[in-house]
Amino acid sequence: MTPETAIAEKPEIAEGCTPTFGGGRWDKLGLQKTQKRVITKRAVMWLGQTCNLRCYFCYFLNRIDDAHHPEHPFMDIQKAKDMCTILREFYGCTSIDIQGGEPTIYPHILELIRHCHDIGLYPTLITNGLHLAKPGNLEKFRDAGVRDFLCSLHGIGDIHDEVVCKKGAYEKITTSIGRMQELGMPFRFNCTMSKPVVPIIPQIAQKAIDYGANAVNYLAFNPFEDQETGIRTHDNVAKYSDIKPYLTEAMDMLEAANIECNVRYLPLCMAEDRHKKNFYNFQQLPYDHHEWDYQSWMWTGLQPQRMKEGGLVPAFRIGVRDRQIMGMAHKVRDLAVEKPTMIKFVFGAQHVVARLEQAVRGTEEMYREEAMIRAKYDAGYRYHEACEKCAARRICDGFHGDYADLFGTAEATPIQGAPIDDPKHFIKDQKKVVEREDEAWAL
Repeated sequence: MTPETAIAEKPEIAEGCTPTFGGGRWDKLGLQKTQKRVITKRAVMWLGQTCNLRCYFCYFLNRIDDAHHPEHPFMDIQKAKDMCTILREFYGCTSIDIQGGEPTIYPHILELIRHCHDIGLYPTLITNGLHLAKPGNLEKFRDAGVRDFLCSLHGIGDIHDEVVCKKGAYEKITTSIGRMQELGMPFRFNCTMSKPVVPIIPQIAQKAIDYGANAVNYLAFNPFEDQETGIRTHDNVAKYSDIKPYLTEAMDMLEAANIECNVRYLPLCMAEDRHKKNFYNFQQLPYDHHEWDYQSWMWTGLQPQRMKEGGLVPAFRIGVRDRQIMGMAHKVRDLAVEKPTMIKFVFGAQHVVARLEQAVRGTEEMYREEAMIRAKYDAGYRYHEACEKCAARRICDGFHGDYADLFGTAEATPIQGAPIDDPKHFIKDQKKVVEREDEAWAL
């Protein structure tokens, strides 16, 4: 949907939705906010780990630096189109986050955006903004049908440049954001809360207010993918308790300006009561329509779907009980007992067994189980003994395993009250921007 058609259609306010006023551009586009919570229909794809920056906190830094890594080069346009068609037709996704590396420098990006828009898979680009600063580039993306931009603003001035390891990067990304504002193109911010950035977290919030961002995502320490030992240290990773006062101030600023704010991967006890609705751990992520659907994400996350060479792994669904799959699960478990070292190397045994044993259940229960698997086996989250007394123990991941190795888990402060077992318990109170094509409108 272009800004012009969004204004022209002026969609009816869905049940549970209220108009947005102030902050952001959604209200200017005739869009709404909602407290409805449904499973997201947003997909994600990685075009290849080719980038024009070397952010030290990047999940894929090793692949970006290694030109010979199979995921480094950009994929063929037909492969990218085929993936998007599967995401729309097989998985039923209605929007997609396209990333690289840096997707704006993908040679066929405008063609891919047009394809996504034509099939009803509305595209967001996750971008560092460097390429978009060039005069005329944003207009090309607008005309191709991009839905919005998720801009990686990781600091202010020299701090941003330090974090992304490129002098002048801040000037370029702010130039791009300023042009988005002028052109009426929607945008949101991602901010990784690395140690140098923590004291200026409120300044990031002020930039969002000044520019009119639709949402701000603050991302905590959560090293997915291929981070090597030593890349994240006490010098660049901040303690959660040190982040809290600055984050609290920033969230109050954004709430006052009616700008959506989301915090990823912090224990729920790090939030003030008024901000618990904004905190998303793995169990809450499926209900954020700005986040990725676990089912399609598992498919696009496989290496063949990230490589230039080779075909695609056939699409599949999680949580389907099948006799052959169940038999495989038991064989994997048996082998894990007999040869634990080998099976851990080949399969990551516990992880595989847990996934293969997911049975047919209601969608929400299946997604919740997937969330627990990701936290426990993919990221090694840990709980402090105090967590056992916390009312939110069942819906909070605790502390990322690598974070616990650096700082321990003693920052845990139990939330008082009756035990909570609904992942939506807090987030149902957050008002989130919703687009006409998003699943929330279909309730």
